[in-house]
Amino acid sequence: MAAKTPTPTTAQMAAVLRKVDRAAAAHEKTRQRLEDAVAEARDVGCSLTVVAEHAGYSREWVRKATARVNDERGSVTGENDELSHTSE
Repeated sequence: MAAKTPTPTTAQMAAVLRKVDRAAAAHEKTRQRLEDAVAEARDVGCSLTVVAEHAGYSREWVRKATARVNDERGSVTGENDELSHTSE
């Protein structure tokens, strides 16, 4: 017979979920820093294979992360360009 999943108290659940929230927020920040660094490495000409080896992820992940960061940079640059044209 399989073991029954324990039912946490409200206090236990609140405590562990706060811990999860903090860890998730920290992970998001470090993930973004890694993606920015990966995109910068690709922008200066490092190969997918070399960046993937150093990042610890696949070349596909590196390619997608680079594209995502560059798209975000492009959309921010585009918004800034639009703002500068409207003030003229």
